[in-house]
Amino acid sequence: MMTRKKYLSPLTPFFQRLAILGLLIVFFADSKPVMATEEIKPEIRVRAAAVAGSWYPGDAQALGKLVDKLLAEASPQSLPDKGIIRALITPHAGYQFSGAGAAAGYKLIQGQSLRRVIVLGPAHAGGFHGLSIADATHYETPLGRIPLDLEAIAQLRENSLVVADDWAHQREHSIEIQLPLLQRVLAPGWTLLPILVGHIDDYASAAKLLRPYTDDNTLIVVSGDFTHYGPHYHYIPFPLDGTIKERLKLLDMGAYEKIAAHDAAGLMAYRDMTSITACAFDPVMLLLHLLPESATSTLVNYYTSGEVTGDYRHSVSYLTVAVTNELPFSEKAPIVKQKSANLGGNLNDSQMQFL
Repeated sequence: MMTRKKYLSPLTPFFQRLAILGLLIVFFADSKPVMATEEIKPEIRVRAAAVAGSWYPGDAQALGKLVDKLLAEASPQSLPDKGIIRALITPHAGYQFSGAGAAAGYKLIQGQSLRRVIVLGPAHAGGFHGLSIADATHYETPLGRIPLDLEAIAQLRENSLVVADDWAHQREHSIEIQLPLLQRVLAPGWTLLPILVGHIDDYASAAKLLRPYTDDNTLIVVSGDFTHYGPHYHYIPFPLDGTIKERLKLLDMGAYEKIAAHDAAGLMAYRDMTSITACAFDPVMLLLHLLPESATSTLVNYYTSGEVTGDYRHSVSYLTVAVTNELPFSEKAPIVKQKSANLGGNLNDSQMQFL
């Protein structure tokens, strides 16, 4: 039996497409323009804690308890007598070694409300030149996540001095070790600007880059230790004998005198003369180029790991320094001393032989 073929008008596909288009227009007319009206949240990228559970407790409750204990027992050896604390130099070893020294500095700012904290740390594993900031939106410790100042970071990355070196950040402790103390002493609401300081040829240019961010609601933290003595550190400028404690202090105080005098050139010459192994050197040099002449430095705390362990065969020195000034560093360009004639500071001839 013959079947009748269904007749399809050539216009039928056209009308089908037209009907579909009409339905789409009606659908989107009633829909919310999501991309136009809803804020797109940035991707969260967290720099996880690298040394939690080893350098300090990995449990939030245990860490909070330890930090509170360090702060409660902190006893600054000296106190700033004027000005507002604009910067701290604090040690960055495991809390069992340097926690007391760091807490002595942070206790001075306990309860303050800040908008931003700039942490300048040395890059122990990085060989880069310039400054480097981790590719992250937050840093994390067992006490929680800290948001980064993404606007400032985006602006800084436009400068060629700021380089990408993710590997340098992966296991670096110098910034991270400061964070639980900051989380405990500061009122909530601050953001972090974490900067690893590599090899720098022009500290003045690096300081000029950072100066706009050192406003009245910003604290600078320089994370660094001073003399690393012993075969582990390939630095034995004098033998291990009964004078070791005195010699280490003389060596460290020679560096501190240059810092207190804002003498960047003198500090560099002192390092060249003594070969002092201070991982704080580059971040401190950058800080010195940020300081106005009116700033005052106070040695808040000093001791060595040799005093903690009783073993000076391998000893690291911990200095805590508070830098005060009435105005923020962004208000006035610094005056950095360019020449230092007295490399030994206030040391007499008999003391100089120890160096």
